[in-house]
Amino acid sequence: MVPSSFIPTFSGHETFVLRSNWLKKGYDVIKQHPDLFSRPDAYVRLGIGKNMAQSIRYWGRVCGVFDKQTEGTASAPTPLGDWLLADDGADPFLVSPASWWLLHWQLAARPEAAITWFYTFNLLRGGEFTISQLGLHLQAFAAEHNWRMPSTATIERDIDCLVRCYTRPSQKQLATAVEDALLCPLMELGLLQNIPGQRIYRLVSGPQPGLPDALLAYAIHAMVEADGRKTISLRQISYAPRSPGRVFRLDEDTLLHRLSTFEKMTQGAAFYTDQAGIRQVSWRETGPEVAQMLLEQAFAQETTP
Repeated sequence: MVPSSFIPTFSGHETFVLRSNWLKKGYDVIKQHPDLFSRPDAYVRLGIGKNMAQSIRYWGRVCGVFDKQTEGTASAPTPLGDWLLADDGADPFLVSPASWWLLHWQLAARPEAAITWFYTFNLLRGGEFTISQLGLHLQAFAAEHNWRMPSTATIERDIDCLVRCYTRPSQKQLATAVEDALLCPLMELGLLQNIPGQRIYRLVSGPQPGLPDALLAYAIHAMVEADGRKTISLRQISYAPRSPGRVFRLDEDTLLHRLSTFEKMTQGAAFYTDQAGIRQVSWRETGPEVAQMLLEQAFAQETTP
């Protein structure tokens, strides 16, 4: 579930939530200046505050759209970044629900990206939490894996950032024009609620009608690729860590309904069977080409009447 060499991070966003225009802004500049984030004038080139420049670097990396090169200090777009954020890319300004769900998957399905996101959407039991309660769970999780223990304040700032990414702003925040409360695309997913009058948050499960079927297939494909296999059970798709059931907050009935057309959904690359009580998805083909086909189909679904 978590790589043995994994070193988690609970900071880097400088408390700023992801903003819709930041990934495109960072992408465009590092295409011209690969050493952008090692330059003292990075924030000037990006036209934002100094701490915001570091936040853009963080969000670009955890969303998997650009990354540091293996040698030196340069950064470069990933293949996903080029496909999504180029001027002629799939959705450079992140205006479509497919983009929001894809970014959420990138954040919450990979422990190496953002461990607080991964724990909250995959491992948290019960679905309700306060910031302090979730902080204690994360500290226990870190201790269990013998990671260097972050401070309580660091963890709680990370959780607070997560909460602000997904919850809609209160009337008080709207009245005081809290800019980042209005601009995070993840807020549109409706995956997290603040219980009125309390500092308690609740993960929200449901049919998620805005989630394209092909993006669900993309997530299932990512699971089998990560595990090096060709079949996966409905139970694993529904409940295992890194599963679409967990990450997208889908219930088993919704998954069953969507899987009924899985062969058509994947253009024959995979199919769903229910035989002798064994319910599973089997893949005839896997690999980067299949993943790319599913991504393209997910975004095409939004433009098909």
